[in-house]
Amino acid sequence: RGTCRRYDASMGAQIRDRRQLEHDLRHAVAKGELELVYQPQTQIESGAITGFEALLRWRHPERGSISPAVFVPIAEETGAILEIGAWVLREACRAAAGWPNPLAIAVNVSAVQIHSPDLVGLVHEVLLGTGLAPGRLEVEITETALISDPNRALLTLRQLKAVGVRVAMDDFGTGYSS
Repeated sequence: RGTCRRYDASMGAQIRDRRQLEHDLRHAVAKGELELVYQPQTQIESGAITGFEALLRWRHPERGSISPAVFVPIAEETGAILEIGAWVLREACRAAAGWPNPLAIAVNVSAVQIHSPDLVGLVHEVLLGTGLAPGRLEVEITETALISDPNRALLTLRQLKAVGVRVAMDDFGTGYSS
């Protein structure tokens, strides 16, 4: 009422493209299109490597490499992040458990995952299944994970700490606190 809307054919094409991307993302785990790369974490004073952060990458068979900045928000909005996040956690812990040195592994966890009642059980199951010591796993969260439901997020974080997992704030100052 009292406004004018203009439709452009490119809008329909963008919506169809996003829906196709959503569909493809839902099947990316099963098709083996996701992979992890590991970014070293170093101690500032000595430069010694203390661990690695697992970073998710998607190699789409037709589109090539798709940026996490594109597909992670889609995964969060559609709920696919729960399956993808579980895969990331399993793969990162499995890889770290096989390293010759007991270095830490950091895994990013989305706000959707933090608010899932299954996260703590999943972490516990993965640690038992891979044999990774809980103290070697660091769960990285963003400010966004704390904002929407702080009580639920804090409960989950306390439960993770009780299991022995370390918790870190990732990208602090780039979101709400900025």
